[in-house]
Amino acid sequence: MKKILTPLIALFMGLAAWAEIPSGYYTNAIGKQDEALMTALEGIIYTHTKLSYNYMWTAYDVTDLGSDGYYIDMYSTCKYNNASAHVAGASYVGEGLNREHSFPKSWFGGEVDPMYTDLTMLIPTDAFVNQRRSNNPYGVCAGGQTYTNDELGVTMLGKLGTSTYNGCTETVFEPDDEYKGDFARIYFYMVTCYKSVVGTWPGCGQLDYGKNGYKAFSDWSLQLLMEWHRADPVSQKELNRNEGVYVEQGNRNPFVDHPELAEYIWGTKQHTAWTGQEIPDDPFDKDVPVMQPVDTTAVEATAFRADWTAVDNVSSYTLKVNRIAAPGEEIATLLMTDNFSNVKATSDGNKDISSSLDEYTDNPGWTGFKVFPAANQSLKIGTENVAGYLVTPNLELDTTVTVVFNAKNWISSSGSSDGSSVIVSCGDVSQTITLSDTPTDYTVVLTGCNASNVRLSMTAAKKRFYIYNVSIYNGDLTAVPPRRAVVEEGDNTWRVVSGIDADHYTVKALAGGIYEYYVKAIYTDGTQSDWSNIEYVTLTGSGDEPLVGDVNGDGEVSINDVTALIDYLLTSTVEDLDMDTADVSHDGEITIADVTALIDLLLSGN
Repeated sequence: MKKILTPLIALFMGLAAWAEIPSGYYTNAIGKQDEALMTALEGIIYTHTKLSYNYMWTAYDVTDLGSDGYYIDMYSTCKYNNASAHVAGASYVGEGLNREHSFPKSWFGGEVDPMYTDLTMLIPTDAFVNQRRSNNPYGVCAGGQTYTNDELGVTMLGKLGTSTYNGCTETVFEPDDEYKGDFARIYFYMVTCYKSVVGTWPGCGQLDYGKNGYKAFSDWSLQLLMEWHRADPVSQKELNRNEGVYVEQGNRNPFVDHPELAEYIWGTKQHTAWTGQEIPDDPFDKDVPVMQPVDTTAVEATAFRADWTAVDNVSSYTLKVNRIAAPGEEIATLLMTDNFSNVKATSDGNKDISSSLDEYTDNPGWTGFKVFPAANQSLKIGTENVAGYLVTPNLELDTTVTVVFNAKNWISSSGSSDGSSVIVSCGDVSQTITLSDTPTDYTVVLTGCNASNVRLSMTAAKKRFYIYNVSIYNGDLTAVPPRRAVVEEGDNTWRVVSGIDADHYTVKALAGGIYEYYVKAIYTDGTQSDWSNIEYVTLTGSGDEPLVGDVNGDGEVSINDVTALIDYLLTSTVEDLDMDTADVSHDGEITIADVTALIDLLLSGN
């Protein structure tokens, strides 16, 4: 290990000494706009050293080693370096290492120079995950498949499944949130560096040169990549890699050096000359939609219509619907919900805000110790050396209290997790919850509470965690169906509907019960609003709830239903199908998407 770390430290010291854009590197692009700007960038970055495919293993020691001596693998939590097994195939996560064309080589024709060995997009990854990704486009696939290796303690980062993003129905690979912006900027680089030849490539569903010309991407792909680019800003890891590529290959990624360039070519600054400077964050005001009380005339036994106020500069809305109680069940009383919506940070902050939490929370009266603002409207609790905690405002708590919160481990830029646990306590009673490395909902019931507030604490120093929201209930919320995690799929008790282009939506085929529902706006620049206020509706349900996926009506969901659904689509009138059972994808129509959703349902075991 010392043999690896010594040159690594020397490398990072060298990069730190000169890790800035060479003077005049982008001069020829200043003053240009739209396609002329892209052409100027192509002229700057196209000429570079062509590396051999085998040399990648040497180059990765410069571009991808973290401070712990292991590659930062954007596809897995595995610890690999050049000494790890380089394998052609793998049967499990953690078996070995590949060189991954994050921009698949089949899209530009295979082993074609210089794209084939362009270090900017050729990254070290776990072989098994690389094979699962194959040449599928990057996208969003709620409920997609992921893989873990409990024996080795490693897991895949990302998931594979059918796209749930508006405009795409392909199988896609959804990267981990931490690296979505990285991949978007790699893709921007590829179509810019090779602008003159993109139109001759075989292409894929992520590209549509025929329709969009120099902008290269298909409509859905461009919208998605810009959303990722804006939501996941350039990280230090990305800056380090860009410098390493410059050392090895002699060119740079302009969208890492100047992230605003993407706006001038594909975004909100089109038709404007680039000055070489950053652009303001918000080009227009962004209002949050307001959910309207339920219209009782639009409520049926298994359906209701959600209505909200329309806001400007919106491309679509996303609606959430969760059943919080079945018919006849009592509901625990909600005392407080806090989404920390006043936190505007884009990365971990350095300022301890424990003494001024009212500026960042939705409810006054929070207290804490070693609390810092963090990205995605979250709080980071604790430091490497000191255990922190967060305490709710004083509330009129019963002896039985339910705490629902969303949290995850702190993870370093090299992928190292603190493996944190959270102590949830109310006076003398407490529970310790082990956290996941991804944001996860946790529900804790405390019986014997003898205090007026709830405390969420680290278990020790270097057990940092992020917290995204907290809800406190009097009573045992687990006595009713548990709150659903936020995912982009659904059944007859919960839904997430994205891509809505109106200020209302009718949700159908729901079971009886009490539902909460709320909405957020997706703006035209790819950013999102906060969630709206919550409204409630009660549905009586039909006498016998339909079993979603039971296409042949035999009382169970099996592979026979897949066969029946395919037979209907190929040979019968689709209108003859029972919408409540056959519309597995919940999109209001019966198509091949329902076959895919039904197969996913069977594979997931739900």
